[in-house]
Amino acid sequence: MKKTDFLKVFILTIFSFQLSLSQNEYQPKKLNNSEIIIDGKLSPNEWENATPIELNFEINPGNNSPSKKKTTAYITYTATDLYIGFHAFDDPTNVRASVRSRDDFAMYRQDDIVTVRFDTYADGRNNYILVSNPFGSQFDVRAINALTDDQRYDGSFNMDFETAGSIVSDGFQVEYKIPFSSLPFPNGEDQKWHFSLARKYFNEKNVEIEVQNQTFDRNNPCQVCQTSEVLILNDITIEKRIELLPYVSGNLSGKRPSINTPVNYDKFKPNLGLGLNLDLSKNSGLEITINPDFSQVEADVTQIDVNSSFALEYPERRPFFNRGTDIVNFTDGAFYSRSINNPLVSSKLLSQAKKSRLYFLTALDQNSPYQIAGEDRSYIGQGGESFVNVLRYQRLVNKNTRLGLVTTNRYYKEGGYGNLFGTDGWFLISKNWRLTYELLANFNQEPEANWIDSQDAILGRSVALNKEKFGGSAFYFQLYRNTEHWKSYIYYRNITPEYQANVGFVVKNNRRWGTFFHEYQNFINKKGLQFFSIGTKADLNYTFQNYLKAISLDGIFSVKTFLNTTIEYTYDWDVFKNYLGRDYRNLGKSELNIQSNPSESFSLMIRSTFGKDLAYNEENPDVGREFTFFIMPSFQLGNKINLSPSIRYAKLVDLNTQEEYFKGAISRFSARYQFNNFFSIRIVSEYNSFADRFFIQPLMQWNPNPATVFYIGGNQNSISDYNDEFYSPFRVDQTQIFLKFQYLIGL
Repeated sequence: MKKTDFLKVFILTIFSFQLSLSQNEYQPKKLNNSEIIIDGKLSPNEWENATPIELNFEINPGNNSPSKKKTTAYITYTATDLYIGFHAFDDPTNVRASVRSRDDFAMYRQDDIVTVRFDTYADGRNNYILVSNPFGSQFDVRAINALTDDQRYDGSFNMDFETAGSIVSDGFQVEYKIPFSSLPFPNGEDQKWHFSLARKYFNEKNVEIEVQNQTFDRNNPCQVCQTSEVLILNDITIEKRIELLPYVSGNLSGKRPSINTPVNYDKFKPNLGLGLNLDLSKNSGLEITINPDFSQVEADVTQIDVNSSFALEYPERRPFFNRGTDIVNFTDGAFYSRSINNPLVSSKLLSQAKKSRLYFLTALDQNSPYQIAGEDRSYIGQGGESFVNVLRYQRLVNKNTRLGLVTTNRYYKEGGYGNLFGTDGWFLISKNWRLTYELLANFNQEPEANWIDSQDAILGRSVALNKEKFGGSAFYFQLYRNTEHWKSYIYYRNITPEYQANVGFVVKNNRRWGTFFHEYQNFINKKGLQFFSIGTKADLNYTFQNYLKAISLDGIFSVKTFLNTTIEYTYDWDVFKNYLGRDYRNLGKSELNIQSNPSESFSLMIRSTFGKDLAYNEENPDVGREFTFFIMPSFQLGNKINLSPSIRYAKLVDLNTQEEYFKGAISRFSARYQFNNFFSIRIVSEYNSFADRFFIQPLMQWNPNPATVFYIGGNQNSISDYNDEFYSPFRVDQTQIFLKFQYLIGL
């Protein structure tokens, strides 16, 4: 290295190090009356008094190296709103963006974006993340201080804010208008928040680049703690929200009474409901919903459950239950909002102070699922009415310690109850070491009901519901270490045979389970190799009767390479497994995941498993050779049309006879035309060869903010009982037309 080059690197290193130790403070000028029009254009006369902020640091794949493309942000505010503008300099032909519906996750992967992060309590508990692409399409998410990405991000979080963007001659510009009434923060007219600003773009080699206005420490596992630039806002107005959310909906259904008859339609069924959101203070709010319509706009992606002996979990899509649920996210499934199936009325109190958080939910559920966990199988039935409540309290003892309490209760109209109580803790031992635990106990009495039809028994207790009383417990402990190059954790789970969570999702019990994980990772930042990691995981599982349940060893490898492609491979070797009292040895299975975003018009996701597995649902389970395959390409045609076909295929073949235990596929196709950020039409179709059933679901939707929505659509299904060798499963045997109009009224 030349002496001058060495000197430049040395000066840059010292400069970056000094900046990483400093904490910049910004106090933008307050505007008396905003003249900023949110149109996606940074007019000089509108933004001339705003505070400029440069995004100078490339944090990925570079490690706090100088940003290669200029990005300037601007901040100003009025008494009621915060305004942020971005000017991202670039060749406009290189800007990647499409018009997208709100919270379209594909925007994160395929588009150029700008991001605003707020830590309004300045304590590293969570970040409120607001994202926009160059056309002003929005995405918002809450990030918490968690260990992994699947635990860290709460995509169900929604906030009301305005964005607009435009592609200009020297890049693109985006404007944000963020009402103070939409953000939670401490009481007081003078505020001191932590924040950061970021931009993501793709360079000429299609490598994804992230830049920020502050440095990022890869050696610090707490990502939300690194939102640390200071924003001072004085003399703001705190407005308490009173919002009404009325809705009207209806559906018209029809079905063929027999195979050769026409569809008979029922009468049109209208429905009315009302929601109320009331701010008790700046950081406390009450939500009440009466006769809510929790129908989903889009059908769940069907999972293949033909070889699963346990119930499958589906994501929550209902906004009422999604808000605030990051605080009731437990490792051992203590709370699962979809266990509240069809509430007649429900209320929720949310409060976040500087040192505490409170979540209190009540509901009168008209159709209550009843789930029983077992050692090798789970059982589920549909019950009647029940009353549910969930109370959660978390205390921030100090910056490094959090303690929490939780109780969930369910009381059935037919008799019986399920009560659960617990405590949990989070301890930051040092910068890189973290300890967490959960301790839960349940006290139950079964109703006397025929909800579950089974003659099975679990350690002397019948699965059938006959008023038996029982109690159990669950304990979870994890010690985690994370640095720039090494990730390690050990955890222990202890779930007694009679542990049950009637407002949760628990399908396995009777196990003492220990896990050790260790991984090395490196950010190479080369054209053909941007990142790689290699690791191992070991599991040891015993029952409470002290017999060995499982020994498993995993080898894990991941690489990010050409065409913005990530490849992950795992070899799962079950050295020993016991299922339904029978021992199995040397079951090895590979799992391959590929995700690629080579251009803004095409992305690809592939998942495959192959190797040995058990035929779990056979009368006499035995070892078979498994092959599963999932592929989903996504095509963006212009700025507004998206096509996403997918196929999920699975088969299991007997090792000795080569007979098939099962074989089938689920084919799905989704097409969407996005007129603008708020209005779209889309159609989803799916054929399930396991059930020999087809459905198609068209939908037209208008969604100008998280709460206001109008849609009209339908479901057209075939009925497998009507299909024989002379008839197609694609015939429509039952149909439904539905509509809904819900409008947010601010008082």
